[in-house]
Amino acid sequence: MARLDITDAHRRDHAHDIGVLNRLIEVTLDSAEGYRDAARDSHDPGRKLAYGRRAEQRDAVVQSLQNALRDLGGHPGDSGSLLGKAHRAFMDVKHALLRDDDTLDGSIRNGESWLIDTWEVALNDPDLGESTRHVIRRAFDVIDPYPGDREEHLLPPEDGLRA
Repeated sequence: MARLDITDAHRRDHAHDIGVLNRLIEVTLDSAEGYRDAARDSHDPGRKLAYGRRAEQRDAVVQSLQNALRDLGGHPGDSGSLLGKAHRAFMDVKHALLRDDDTLDGSIRNGESWLIDTWEVALNDPDLGESTRHVIRRAFDVIDPYPGDREEHLLPPEDGLRA
């Protein structure tokens, strides 16, 4: 009789939470990479600095999600989504043609809106375990420090870049 590996059983018990966490890791990696691209492409030194800080915040969120996923017996992803890569490639072309920070700001607003929607869907998932929901809630407070302020969610006011 084959012996059941406890880690496999643990992973199966948390399969849904593992899937949700992996999805959030993927989209948050997309966001971090988008901010790194924006920092690289911006002509404004203040924006470069602010975008770089936001990328670092996203990286820290990814790290906390990866740790939570490992605690559930999962194997965290370490790359963004294909859709995110395609969007950044499109924005690279658009920015190369237009060469302005307004293009970057618009791209970031669109990305932030999509990112926040994805996180809110996860938080409202009725099948999510409470401990996983708690991890996601804490991380979401970093992702969206100004809830309800969608229109102005480009960067926090202390970064001096509010639209």
